[in-house]
Amino acid sequence: MAKERIFDAQKLARFSPPSDERGKVTELTITQTQSIAVWGVRPGQKVPAHIHPDGQDTWIMVKGELTYQMGNGERRRIIAGQIDVAEHHEVHGALNEGKEDAIFVSIYSAPSLMVEPANP
Repeated sequence: MAKERIFDAQKLARFSPPSDERGKVTELTITQTQSIAVWGVRPGQKVPAHIHPDGQDTWIMVKGELTYQMGNGERRRIIAGQIDVAEHHEVHGALNEGKEDAIFVSIYSAPSLMVEPANP
């Protein structure tokens, strides 16, 4: 059987109930060198600020907008079509302060999926 190679991020995105504080992650593939996932983040939900001690996390915004947390209180608005790169040890997280659902793809490049909480 052939392995899936083409994915539709908008169709694969799942969302936590609106009462949940966190967005929902759906893993698409995990290998020895990377993890690819789709995040669905409803208005008012977040992806908690964190770092990866051993890898790079690249986010590709597919739909909507998020307030991207960069550490030390710095924030930037990211919108569909933008790509955001967090090298290892760089703080990243997001809040959906908009009025529509947001979807992004996370491509995490590292030998293991390690996450440590961080201050936004």
